[in-house]
Parts: sequence; C-alpha cells; structure tokens
Amino acid sequence: MHQPWRLGVFGVEVLLAAVLIALAFPAWENSVVRIELPEASGGTGVSRMLGSWVALAVLAVTTGGLLLIDALRHLTLGVRAGRSDRRSRVGPEPESHSGGTPEAGGTPEAGEAPDSDARS
Repeated sequence: MHQPWRLGVFGVEVLLAAVLIALAFPAWENSVVRIELPEASGGTGVSRMLGSWVALAVLAVTTGGLLLIDALRHLTLGVRAGRSDRRSRVGPEPESHSGGTPEAGGTPEAGEAPDSDARS
C-alpha cells in the first residue's frame, strides 16, 4: 500500500487538476452571452447564461478538486513509504511490549520462565 511510485502519481494528478481548473475559466466566460436590445426597447443589454458551458466549467472545477484531494492522499502514502524504508535501513525497530510479556498478563516468550506471581 505504501509505495514510493505514488509520488509520481501525485505529480500527474496535480498537473491534470491545474489544467482542468485553468480550462474552467474560459468555459465560464463562454457561458455568458450578452444580447443588445434594439433602441425601441431602450437600447439596454441583457446577459444570458448557457447551461452547457456552465455545466462544463463546474464539472472541470469539481474534477480538478477531486484530483487534488486524491493527489494529497498519494503524497502522504508516498512520503510514508520513504520514511518506512529509511527506518528499516537504519536499524531494527524497537520491540513492542504490548500483551506478549508476562508483566502485561500475556504468555511468556519462548525460553523464559513463567513468573510465579502471574499465575493468580
């Protein structure tokens, strides 16, 4: 699960998210259509939004945001992989004393004599 190749996936996903978010701006600009009314109605202008361009812009931003969230997940998993590899190269991890020792009420390790007080 924790593999260093995830850092490459992080880079690709950040790049794709940036492209999608950058493409959302022109799509939003294309969604607004300005209509100039003739002088008979006062010569005013109105704006109209085209739903397909709005939907495309919203989809691009949403997909880009989801890619950024997934990219952060890949970054954390990739960084953890690097840390666990370094730990194993430096030396063995300290042994855990949870539940396996006679003091904690567990069974004694192989080669150890059971404690007489633990039998009660």
